[in-house]
This record gives sequence, C-alpha cells and structure tokens, in this order.
Amino acid sequence: MAAPRLKITALRAAIPFKLSVSFSDGTHGVFNAAPMLAERGEGTEPLRDRGYFAKVELVNGRPIWPNYFDISPQWLQEEMERRGELERPKPPRRSLGSA
Repeated sequence: MAAPRLKITALRAAIPFKLSVSFSDGTHGVFNAAPMLAERGEGTEPLRDRGYFAKVELVNGRPIWPNYFDISPQWLQEEMERRGELERPKPPRRSLGSA
C-alpha cells in the first residue's frame, strides 16, 4: 500500500517573507522564504513584494500565488527539516493512572 501523499493542511503568510505551515503528517513550522526569494527567477520575482507574497493561498494542499508559482509540499517539508524549521508532533503523554 502506498504512503498517503503529503499535503499542507494550514497555511498563513507572515511578515517578512515567512509561511506558517502545517502538514498532513502532523509536522509544522515557520518557513523562511527569504533565501528562496533571493534566487533569481521569473516565478519568484513578484513574490519579493511583501503585499504580493501575502496573497499566497492553499490550493489542493499546496501553497500557490496569483502568478501560479507554487511549492511542492515534499520539497517544503524537506527544506524546513534541513534548516531546523520543522517541528514534529509530540507523542501523547501516558497517564500514571491508579492501579
């Protein structure tokens, strides 16, 4: 059986150039997009404007901007993990119930 496809379940733009992200596997964090935007490219050029960056939407589990620039959830999660921006869900605490 194939593993379920990773999706973004919650997304919010934060100033300056950050995305607060929650993934379908329970991981979450704040992605600093500034290094990505520093790379020159046709798709990222409009995102360098703070107002435009804030127009990000969550569509089919992916962040997408009005110019159709989007980010793969898998790439985003891997990049956040590499940078130390990704938090894993804490395991449930066991209660010390009486015997």
